[in-house]
Amino acid sequence: MPKKIYYIVLICCFCACSNNHKDTNQQTILYQTDSLQFAQHFSIQHANNHTLLTIHNPWHQGEILGKYYLVNHDSTPTPSDGSKLIVPLQTICIQSAPHIGYIDALQQANTVIGACSPQLFYSPNITQQYNNGTLTPLGDAYQMQLETITQLAPQVIFTTAYPQADKQAERLQTLGIPVIPTVEWTEPNLLARAEWIKVWGILFNQAARADSIFTATVQAYHHWQHIAQQAKQQPSIMSGLPYKDTWYMPGGNSFMGQLFKDANTAYHYQHTPEQGSLPLSFETVWYHFHNASIWVGIDADNTQQLLQMDNRLHKFKAVKNNQLFHYRKRITPQGGNDFWESAVVYPDKLLHDLLIVTHPELVPNDTTYYIAPLP
Repeated sequence: MPKKIYYIVLICCFCACSNNHKDTNQQTILYQTDSLQFAQHFSIQHANNHTLLTIHNPWHQGEILGKYYLVNHDSTPTPSDGSKLIVPLQTICIQSAPHIGYIDALQQANTVIGACSPQLFYSPNITQQYNNGTLTPLGDAYQMQLETITQLAPQVIFTTAYPQADKQAERLQTLGIPVIPTVEWTEPNLLARAEWIKVWGILFNQAARADSIFTATVQAYHHWQHIAQQAKQQPSIMSGLPYKDTWYMPGGNSFMGQLFKDANTAYHYQHTPEQGSLPLSFETVWYHFHNASIWVGIDADNTQQLLQMDNRLHKFKAVKNNQLFHYRKRITPQGGNDFWESAVVYPDKLLHDLLIVTHPELVPNDTTYYIAPLP
């Protein structure tokens, strides 16, 4: 059971009278706060008649992106400084592939009635709903069809809060439908991102299942991390591809940068502070990585396609030794990739995959889940 922290908050509750006037009565609410292990950008607090979910602004400390009072009955009074949501949620619209990862893990795909580009999702559950017409396409992620959303009238719209979607979020607010920005992608590490399953857990009344999944994920991740430390050597690793004369490599504190570190590999930029990507020239990458033993995260279908992108790539050691890998083991013919969906929930499987690739002697006879050799 997670630790609980108690504190008292003074709020103003508005009580409707028979003459439709509202009196403001100051009321003391005792909240019980769930303790989080890794995540920094949400909080869950429990009162006698509701649960408060708060999404914190990852870009401006102390600011809040949204407050949501979760109740079982619409008649339950809640403070007026947030959205009241009746849980478990029954109908939702989603914007992003990682949303599906959490939803599928909790077996709640049937609640999704609208999604951006559902034909590009990997999830068999979502694909089936799309094919049988029970899930409506909402257009592009950054050009969501507001009229369609209005007609669907979901209880909640889940967005990514990417900077490009700021104006769109403002338009969504005008629909009168609660919008929950999921900012798991701004968390400091893979396990913090995985802990966001607790947000979805309370929204679906699946908190116990969410806690169980997360606990198992943390234990498995730490297990593989421990196994990796038993390696006698650190194979050198590189990632990504050049795009329009710029090669984007993971920063040392990015999700992939941390994964390389936890897998006990030698990554040239593992000590850099960036949480995102590092834009590099081809010449810089060649200087630091031409002798790298393993190349992962290649966005290509096969080696031939890779070499057609730039005729200089064949000079890399990883190409000569055929140590090339992509994250496309679980894909659909339409381009859906489970790496972008379920890996957010199960980073332990991703770490295990990387161990198989970089330290096969430590995990003999194991098979990968997301990563596959480039044909």
